[in-house]
Amino acid sequence: MGDGRAGPWPAWIAPLSRVPEWGYGIAVAWRNGRFDRRVGVRSVGVPVISVGNIVAGGTGKSPMTRWVARWAIETGRHPLIAMRGYRSRAGISDEAEEHRRELPGVPLAVGPDRYEQVALVRAAHPLCDLVILDDGFQHRQLAREFDLVLVNGAAPALRSGLLPRGWLREPAANLRRAHAVVVTRVAAVNASIARAIEGVHGRVPLAWCDSEWEHLERFEPGEANGVAVVACNWLHGRRVGVWAGVAHGDEIVQATMSHGAQVVSAPSLGDHARYDPAMVQALSRAGRRDGAEAILVTGKDWSKLAPLVANLGLPILVPRLALRMHTGADELREALRIAIGQR
Repeated sequence: MGDGRAGPWPAWIAPLSRVPEWGYGIAVAWRNGRFDRRVGVRSVGVPVISVGNIVAGGTGKSPMTRWVARWAIETGRHPLIAMRGYRSRAGISDEAEEHRRELPGVPLAVGPDRYEQVALVRAAHPLCDLVILDDGFQHRQLAREFDLVLVNGAAPALRSGLLPRGWLREPAANLRRAHAVVVTRVAAVNASIARAIEGVHGRVPLAWCDSEWEHLERFEPGEANGVAVVACNWLHGRRVGVWAGVAHGDEIVQATMSHGAQVVSAPSLGDHARYDPAMVQALSRAGRRDGAEAILVTGKDWSKLAPLVANLGLPILVPRLALRMHTGADELREALRIAIGQR
């Protein structure tokens, strides 16, 4: 099985990236060695489930975090979600706002010091009896009962180099630290991916899943509560611009096209894109020039764009996702139940 992804460096400069990769690898090994000896590891007093990855970029951690949270609620738990909140300000980030919208009532602890943030949230919400770490595999300061690691089946990259030469956050062999691996963004079980994961993890993946668009939310700029739920087939035959400031934005473009849309513009925005009024107006002008009838954005992008699009002149479409488990859902639920001592 190939890496599935080219490295983040241009081919001509890739050989020069071996030096920073070497330094990064030494730092990762030193850091993990300390945590293996339990140096700097603290307990928050309730069970902790971590959802993370080993490869930089999108693997579907947020949808899986919400899947685990909903499972916890169904079993009578009162979870809170702890996350760093990349580029967060006062506890607000694109990922955090998406969790708030999708899981109303579930408290969020947002900040780089997750131990401190969890303590603050639990003081305000004393019923919370479970912590779910969003992107927690490398955040080893918090003791946890279960490490769930996701691998993007569309681009596993397990044979890639370490950052910054390749895509690995830490050596692939460190998957052995995980209690379970789930393969995301696949339509079915893939034998070669299963063998590759078993080779480094010691076990085959516990579950296989992908995300599907359930429906679209359509926002009409200028309307106070301008949201309407429309079927995904609304896209068929439409000319659409796609703004996807996320990792693997090309996958959003492909998904839009798979629903019959003609993507007339798809600017390269980069992960966790920052928007401002001037940028939004420039993007909208380009979209109208290309004949776009609507602009499709991800849920993470919409959390940042909502205050900026009053005068956009084009409707905004936001796909709402559902995690679809192909196989292993019951096994994953049982593993989680045992790990946190659920009766």
